[in-house]
Amino acid sequence: MTSPPIEQQIELFEAHYTTLDTVYPHSCLWGDFNFCLDGIFEYEIQGQHHLSPASYGVWIPPHTEHCSVAIDDQPIHYVAIRLAPHICADFPKHTEVFSIQPFFRLLVQEILAFPAEQYATPPYQHLLQVLLDQLKTAPKHQHYLPQSRDVVLKPILAQLANAENFNLSLQRCLSDVSLSERQLFRLSQNELQMSLSEWRNRAKIVYAIQQLRAGQSIKALSYELGYQHSSSFIEFFKRYTGKTPNQHRASG
Repeated sequence: MTSPPIEQQIELFEAHYTTLDTVYPHSCLWGDFNFCLDGIFEYEIQGQHHLSPASYGVWIPPHTEHCSVAIDDQPIHYVAIRLAPHICADFPKHTEVFSIQPFFRLLVQEILAFPAEQYATPPYQHLLQVLLDQLKTAPKHQHYLPQSRDVVLKPILAQLANAENFNLSLQRCLSDVSLSERQLFRLSQNELQMSLSEWRNRAKIVYAIQQLRAGQSIKALSYELGYQHSSSFIEFFKRYTGKTPNQHRASG
């Protein structure tokens, strides 16, 4: 049996949201890859919370209930890439976070700008095939900034994600916690699959991306995140995103 043309198997949907705009719980027959060209969305998928900062997107398999909320204080340009069910056989059967590169973002923008009357033409079909190949080969992770409903861990994460505490050491932030260092490590590994130090670094990256998009200077942001020298913050940012803050701002 001949497969339908690729433009009938892959659809791109875009929307613009402002702070606290909400997409209510729903599920789809097709699989969805969700990411933001600008801004950050928070997703709740089967009781788990996921974030999609600029260099990441969230894969949601078919028939998976999810909802989302815009958490950035800047306008959000949201994109969903929807894949027909038979294509989803080549993708994870559970929610995952995909790393995306600048080329991927440019490719999506090129596809979104393509005239609808030319969807059945070879150039558009070629762009969709490249997009599909990019999604198949993208690095995949279970979470970027996982959350927890554990009664002990949940308030700790809220404290670590509070921007007012970013200039404090991790030990200072945890000084009032009654658990031992070993108990905290076990709890974070069981609930988050990462250490609290790594989780906090990722929270800082999400915040830094938001502030860079809002126009904050690198020097001021470095100080706010607890770095005495901008060079240390730049090195930290590049280690997590693959780009310097200036490069990230220029490609946003």
